[in-house]
Amino acid sequence: MPEEAAHSHFGKRAARYDRSANWVLDAELIGRIRDWAEAGADSSVLDLATGTGALAEAFQGRVRRVVGLDLCTDMTEHSRRPWDELVVGDAEKMPFADGAFDVCVCRQGLQFMDAPKALAEVYRVLKPGGRVVLCHLTAYGEADRETAFLVQRLRNPARRNFFMPEDVPRLLGAAGFEAVETAEYLTVESVNQWIDNGAIGADRMEGIRKAYEGASEEFRRLHCLRFQSGDILDTMKLVLARGRKGSGGKAASL
Repeated sequence: MPEEAAHSHFGKRAARYDRSANWVLDAELIGRIRDWAEAGADSSVLDLATGTGALAEAFQGRVRRVVGLDLCTDMTEHSRRPWDELVVGDAEKMPFADGAFDVCVCRQGLQFMDAPKALAEVYRVLKPGGRVVLCHLTAYGEADRETAFLVQRLRNPARRNFFMPEDVPRLLGAAGFEAVETAEYLTVESVNQWIDNGAIGADRMEGIRKAYEGASEEFRRLHCLRFQSGDILDTMKLVLARGRKGSGGKAASL
Protein backbone atom coordinates (compact mmCIF):
# COMPACT_ATOMS: atom_id res chain seq x y z
CA MET A 1 0.00 0.00 0.00
CA PRO A 2 1.28 3.54 -0.79
CA GLU A 3 0.67 4.78 2.77
CA GLU A 4 2.69 1.85 4.12
CA ALA A 5 5.56 2.75 1.79
CA ALA A 6 5.46 6.37 2.96
CA HIS A 7 5.29 5.30 6.61
CA SER A 8 8.35 3.07 6.20
CA HIS A 9 10.26 5.71 4.24
CA PHE A 10 9.72 8.47 6.79
CA GLY A 11 10.29 6.13 9.70
CA LYS A 12 13.82 5.66 8.37
CA ARG A 13 14.27 9.40 7.83
CA ALA A 14 12.79 10.62 11.10
CA ALA A 15 15.93 10.95 13.23
CA ARG A 16 17.73 13.17 10.72
CA TYR A 17 14.74 14.74 8.95
CA ASP A 18 15.23 18.28 10.24
CA ARG A 19 18.83 18.22 8.98
CA SER A 20 18.04 16.59 5.65
CA ALA A 21 17.39 19.79 3.69
CA ASN A 22 17.86 23.51 4.23
CA TRP A 23 14.19 24.25 3.48
CA VAL A 24 12.96 22.15 6.43
CA LEU A 25 13.83 24.76 9.08
CA ASP A 26 14.08 27.78 6.76
CA ALA A 27 12.56 30.58 8.85
CA GLU A 28 11.89 32.79 5.82
CA LEU A 29 9.98 30.05 4.01
CA ILE A 30 8.03 29.05 7.11
CA GLY A 31 7.18 32.69 7.79
CA ARG A 32 5.95 33.17 4.24
CA ILE A 33 3.62 30.17 4.50
CA ARG A 34 2.36 31.37 7.89
CA ASP A 35 1.74 34.88 6.57
CA TRP A 36 -0.03 33.60 3.46
CA ALA A 37 -2.37 31.55 5.66
CA GLU A 38 -3.67 34.77 7.25
CA ALA A 39 -4.67 32.86 10.37
CA GLY A 40 -6.04 35.08 13.11
CA ALA A 41 -6.06 34.71 16.87
CA ASP A 42 -9.37 32.82 16.76
CA SER A 43 -8.34 30.48 13.92
CA SER A 44 -8.16 26.73 14.08
CA VAL A 45 -5.23 25.53 11.92
CA LEU A 46 -4.58 22.08 10.47
CA ASP A 47 -0.99 21.22 9.54
CA LEU A 48 -1.32 18.35 7.09
CA ALA A 49 1.62 15.90 6.97
CA THR A 50 2.97 17.78 9.96
CA GLY A 51 6.12 15.63 10.33
CA THR A 52 8.41 17.06 12.98
CA GLY A 53 6.15 20.10 13.41
CA ALA A 54 8.43 22.88 12.15
CA LEU A 55 5.58 24.56 10.28
CA ALA A 56 3.02 23.98 13.03
CA GLU A 57 5.36 25.66 15.50
CA ALA A 58 5.13 28.90 13.50
CA PHE A 59 1.43 29.14 14.41
CA GLN A 60 1.85 28.24 18.07
CA GLY A 61 0.71 31.11 20.31
CA ARG A 62 -0.65 33.06 17.33
CA VAL A 63 -3.90 31.14 16.79
CA ARG A 64 -6.58 29.52 18.91
CA ARG A 65 -5.68 25.94 18.04
CA VAL A 66 -3.06 24.04 16.02
CA VAL A 67 -3.74 20.44 15.00
CA GLY A 68 -1.14 18.23 13.32
CA LEU A 69 -2.05 15.23 11.16
CA ASP A 70 0.49 12.62 10.09
CA LEU A 71 0.71 8.88 9.49
CA CYS A 72 4.23 8.46 10.83
CA THR A 73 4.64 8.61 14.61
CA ASP A 74 8.41 8.22 14.21
CA MET A 75 8.44 11.67 12.63
CA THR A 76 6.22 13.34 15.20
CA GLU A 77 8.28 11.95 18.07
CA HIS A 78 11.29 13.93 16.80
CA SER A 79 9.73 17.29 17.58
CA ARG A 80 9.12 19.85 20.27
CA ARG A 81 5.41 18.87 20.02
CA PRO A 82 4.07 22.28 18.98
CA TRP A 83 0.47 21.09 18.56
CA ASP A 84 -2.60 21.54 20.69
CA GLU A 85 -3.64 18.19 19.26
CA LEU A 86 -1.70 15.60 17.27
CA VAL A 87 -3.71 13.08 15.27
CA VAL A 88 -2.30 9.97 13.62
CA GLY A 89 -4.35 9.56 10.49
CA ASP A 90 -4.70 9.38 6.73
CA ALA A 91 -4.91 12.62 4.74
CA GLU A 92 -7.15 10.88 2.21
CA LYS A 93 -9.71 10.05 4.91
CA MET A 94 -9.33 12.58 7.70
CA PRO A 95 -10.90 11.88 11.10
CA PHE A 96 -12.34 15.40 11.38
CA ALA A 97 -15.83 16.83 11.04
CA ASP A 98 -16.89 18.92 8.09
CA GLY A 99 -15.88 22.56 8.51
CA ALA A 100 -13.60 21.89 11.49
CA PHE A 101 -10.80 24.31 10.49
CA ASP A 102 -10.28 27.88 9.33
CA VAL A 103 -6.89 27.16 7.72
CA CYS A 104 -5.01 24.16 6.37
CA VAL A 105 -1.33 24.22 5.47
CA CYS A 106 0.64 21.45 3.81
CA ARG A 107 4.35 21.61 3.02
CA GLN A 108 5.91 18.82 0.96
CA GLY A 109 3.19 16.28 1.75
CA LEU A 110 1.07 15.88 -1.38
CA GLN A 111 3.77 14.09 -3.35
CA PHE A 112 3.25 11.07 -1.09
CA MET A 113 -0.56 11.05 -1.32
CA ASP A 114 -3.41 10.64 -3.75
CA ALA A 115 -3.43 14.41 -4.18
CA PRO A 116 -7.01 14.88 -5.47
CA LYS A 117 -8.42 12.75 -2.65
CA ALA A 118 -6.36 14.57 -0.02
CA LEU A 119 -7.40 17.99 -1.31
CA ALA A 120 -11.05 16.93 -1.44
CA GLU A 121 -10.67 16.14 2.26
CA VAL A 122 -8.96 19.48 2.89
CA TYR A 123 -11.91 21.18 1.21
CA ARG A 124 -14.37 19.21 3.34
CA VAL A 125 -12.75 19.97 6.70
CA LEU A 126 -12.39 23.70 6.01
CA LYS A 127 -15.12 26.15 6.95
CA PRO A 128 -16.72 28.18 4.14
CA GLY A 129 -14.25 30.96 3.41
CA GLY A 130 -11.40 28.90 4.88
CA ARG A 131 -7.93 29.03 3.34
CA VAL A 132 -5.42 26.42 2.24
CA VAL A 133 -1.71 27.04 1.60
CA LEU A 134 0.46 24.45 -0.15
CA CYS A 135 4.24 24.44 -0.62
CA HIS A 136 5.82 21.76 -2.82
CA LEU A 137 8.99 21.01 -4.75
CA THR A 138 8.61 21.23 -8.53
CA ALA A 139 10.71 21.12 -11.64
CA TYR A 140 11.37 24.49 -13.28
CA GLY A 141 9.77 23.40 -16.56
CA GLU A 142 10.11 21.03 -19.49
CA ALA A 143 13.85 21.73 -19.85
CA ASP A 144 14.77 20.20 -16.48
CA ARG A 145 11.81 17.90 -15.94
CA GLU A 146 13.43 14.58 -16.85
CA THR A 147 16.51 14.96 -14.67
CA ALA A 148 14.68 16.67 -11.80
CA PHE A 149 12.11 13.89 -11.61
CA LEU A 150 14.79 11.20 -11.87
CA VAL A 151 16.64 12.71 -8.92
CA GLN A 152 13.41 13.02 -6.91
CA ARG A 153 12.46 9.40 -7.69
CA LEU A 154 15.85 8.09 -6.58
CA ARG A 155 15.80 10.10 -3.36
CA ASN A 156 12.21 9.31 -2.37
CA PRO A 157 11.12 5.82 -3.46
CA ALA A 158 7.76 6.41 -1.73
CA ARG A 159 7.00 9.46 -3.89
CA ARG A 160 3.75 9.16 -5.85
CA ASN A 161 3.59 12.56 -7.55
CA PHE A 162 6.11 14.65 -9.45
CA PHE A 163 5.04 18.25 -9.91
CA MET A 164 5.50 20.86 -12.57
CA PRO A 165 4.99 24.47 -11.35
CA GLU A 166 1.48 24.66 -12.77
CA ASP A 167 0.37 21.42 -11.13
CA VAL A 168 0.11 22.78 -7.58
CA PRO A 169 -2.39 25.59 -8.33
CA ARG A 170 -4.20 23.35 -10.83
CA LEU A 171 -4.85 20.79 -8.09
CA LEU A 172 -6.37 23.50 -5.89
CA GLY A 173 -8.64 24.69 -8.68
CA ALA A 174 -9.71 21.14 -9.50
CA ALA A 175 -10.63 20.60 -5.84
CA GLY A 176 -12.98 23.58 -5.95
CA PHE A 177 -10.86 26.26 -4.32
CA GLU A 178 -11.29 29.86 -5.47
CA ALA A 179 -9.01 32.90 -5.73
CA VAL A 180 -5.96 30.68 -6.28
CA GLU A 181 -2.63 32.52 -6.06
CA THR A 182 0.92 31.28 -6.51
CA ALA A 183 4.49 32.28 -5.72
CA GLU A 184 7.85 30.62 -6.10
CA TYR A 185 10.60 30.13 -3.56
CA LEU A 186 14.16 29.11 -4.40
CA THR A 187 16.22 27.13 -1.92
CA VAL A 188 19.92 26.27 -2.25
CA GLU A 189 20.49 22.68 -1.16
CA SER A 190 23.63 20.65 -0.55
CA VAL A 191 23.14 17.43 -2.50
CA ASN A 192 25.36 15.52 -0.06
CA GLN A 193 23.10 16.65 2.77
CA TRP A 194 19.90 16.15 0.76
CA ILE A 195 20.58 12.54 -0.26
CA ASP A 196 21.92 11.35 3.10
CA ASN A 197 18.40 11.01 4.47
CA GLY A 198 18.66 7.58 6.11
CA ALA A 199 16.12 5.98 3.77
CA ILE A 200 18.15 5.17 0.65
CA GLY A 201 21.28 3.16 0.02
CA ALA A 202 24.61 3.96 -1.59
CA ASP A 203 23.42 2.82 -5.01
CA ARG A 204 20.65 5.43 -5.13
CA MET A 205 22.98 8.12 -3.77
CA GLU A 206 25.46 7.36 -6.51
CA GLY A 207 22.66 7.39 -9.09
CA ILE A 208 21.69 10.88 -7.98
CA ARG A 209 25.26 12.14 -8.23
CA LYS A 210 25.58 10.66 -11.73
CA ALA A 211 22.32 12.31 -12.77
CA TYR A 212 23.71 15.69 -11.72
CA GLU A 213 27.05 15.06 -13.38
CA GLY A 214 25.30 14.12 -16.64
CA ALA A 215 22.76 16.94 -16.50
CA SER A 216 22.24 19.13 -19.54
CA GLU A 217 23.58 22.65 -19.77
CA GLU A 218 20.04 23.97 -19.48
CA PHE A 219 19.44 22.02 -16.27
CA ARG A 220 22.74 23.31 -14.89
CA ARG A 221 21.75 26.87 -15.75
CA LEU A 222 18.24 26.68 -14.31
CA HIS A 223 19.43 25.02 -11.09
CA CYS A 224 22.56 27.21 -10.80
CA LEU A 225 24.50 23.98 -10.22
CA ARG A 226 27.83 24.32 -8.47
CA PHE A 227 30.29 21.49 -7.99
CA GLN A 228 32.60 22.26 -5.11
CA SER A 229 34.64 20.42 -2.48
CA GLY A 230 33.08 17.06 -3.30
CA ASP A 231 29.55 18.42 -2.99
CA ILE A 232 26.92 19.69 -5.43
CA LEU A 233 24.81 22.77 -4.72
CA ASP A 234 21.40 22.77 -6.38
CA THR A 235 19.00 25.73 -6.39
CA MET A 236 15.66 23.94 -6.16
CA LYS A 237 12.26 25.43 -6.87
CA LEU A 238 9.33 25.31 -4.49
CA VAL A 239 5.89 26.54 -5.50
CA LEU A 240 3.50 28.06 -2.97
CA ALA A 241 -0.19 28.08 -3.81
CA ARG A 242 -3.14 29.24 -1.77
CA GLY A 243 -6.87 29.18 -2.32
CA ARG A 244 -10.13 29.85 -0.53
CA LYS A 245 -13.16 27.65 0.00
CA GLY A 246 -16.19 29.46 -1.38
CA SER A 247 -19.03 30.54 0.86
CA GLY A 248 -21.23 27.94 -0.83
CA GLY A 249 -18.83 25.23 0.32
CA LYS A 250 -19.54 22.81 -2.53
CA ALA A 251 -16.53 20.74 -3.60
CA ALA A 252 -15.70 19.90 -7.20
CA SER A 253 -16.44 16.32 -8.28
CA LEU A 254 -13.51 13.91 -8.32
